[in-house]
Amino acid sequence: MNVPMDFLRGLNALDWRGRLLLAAIILLSITLFKPQANLPKRVFDWFIVLDITQSMNVRDMTEHNKAMSRLAYSKSAIRASLKSLPCGSRVAIGLFTERDTTTVTFPMEVCEHFGALDEMVARLDWRMAWAADSFIINGLFSAIRQTPKLDKNMRLAFISDGHQAPPINPDYAPKFEGKAGDINGVILGVGGNTPARIPKLDADDNISAYWELEEVMRYATFGVSRKTQSALDMENQHGRNAPHGSNPAEVSNAHLSALDEANLRALAKTTGLDYLNLSDTHAMSDMLTSNKMGTWRISKMDLRALFAIPAMFLVMLFFVPSYFLQQLFTQFVQPLFKRNTL
Repeated sequence: MNVPMDFLRGLNALDWRGRLLLAAIILLSITLFKPQANLPKRVFDWFIVLDITQSMNVRDMTEHNKAMSRLAYSKSAIRASLKSLPCGSRVAIGLFTERDTTTVTFPMEVCEHFGALDEMVARLDWRMAWAADSFIINGLFSAIRQTPKLDKNMRLAFISDGHQAPPINPDYAPKFEGKAGDINGVILGVGGNTPARIPKLDADDNISAYWELEEVMRYATFGVSRKTQSALDMENQHGRNAPHGSNPAEVSNAHLSALDEANLRALAKTTGLDYLNLSDTHAMSDMLTSNKMGTWRISKMDLRALFAIPAMFLVMLFFVPSYFLQQLFTQFVQPLFKRNTL
């Protein structure tokens, strides 16, 4: 029994539909082995930092006509961005509260570790904050310092409403010691333009009350800890007992929060970062995958689509009626052959 010859005879016995189906089966079988190739491609490396301070719990954002908090809206934007990044891209996640940015994960490849990244972002929570203050300037500068330590090609995406709590004395705000533009990236502003009350949440994230003016610090502080002791002494202040000054200016709406776009734009200009109002969750995806934020690198490319798409086309042809294909051949293909022979 000659198996190869019998196989070839069986192929010759197939009509054109059978051959189409056989070719589709072969192509689909190749995809089961997950073929890959190392090819140069544009990829994106991002250190995404999320503000988890209490003002991010203000529910003044909407998605699909559903009201949601700034934090939930930002998480939705991050998860959408993860889906848009091509394979070979890497993402690290960080959290900001008080004065510091903390790295939660080191850079992870988005396709291989998509499930872990997506699940982690979904579980990010305001309760992870280790302090109640929100010094945006310090947090941003901290994130910028950490970004190149993760990787030289890493970009920074800093998501915040810009709400400063307690208010900071601008004369003693920290100065940016880096070079503007050394770190590429974007500040993403989230929040409504109308000041809204900051909620207190229970264990189930239901609003139990709101912060009142009498409960929050409403005087401008120096916003800097031990480094400013000499400045405090010069103005007859005490960093712990009297941080506001001898004649402090009261902030009458310290218990309200809105997107402080002017502050975030100023920080973007100082640091050389771009600024984007996160008015749409897909706006973040577009920014994170823009050409200027990419870098070329040899990366594994999934080739399954190169085999699956032709297989789908062959399967579709298998079910097309013969008379319809004959009409297409007569009307479009034959005239081409006649034209070429003239």
